[in-house]
Amino acid sequence: MSYSVVWRPPAFLELERMAMGMANAQPLRDAASHVDFTLRRTPHDMGESRAGTERIWYWDILCVFYDIDERAKRVSVLFVGPARRR
Repeated sequence: MSYSVVWRPPAFLELERMAMGMANAQPLRDAASHVDFTLRRTPHDMGESRAGTERIWYWDILCVFYDIDERAKRVSVLFVGPARRR
C-alpha cells in the first residue's frame, strides 16, 4: 500500500533552517529522503504512537512528528527537529 506524503510548511521551513545551519547538509537531506521514502510505505510501523493518529519517529539526525490519514492514504509531516543524541 502506498501513501502520499505532505510536508507541512512548518516542517519544511524547519528542515531548511536546520540545513542552513550545517556546514554539510547532505546527511540531513539523506535523512529527510529516507523518512519520505519510508513513510510512503510503512507509516504505522515507524516510531511511537501519540494522541489519535499522530506519531513521532527519530531517524538518524532527524526527529519527525507526523499524522496518518488512513481514509485519504496521506501522511502529513507536521514538525521536524534535530534528534538529540547523548
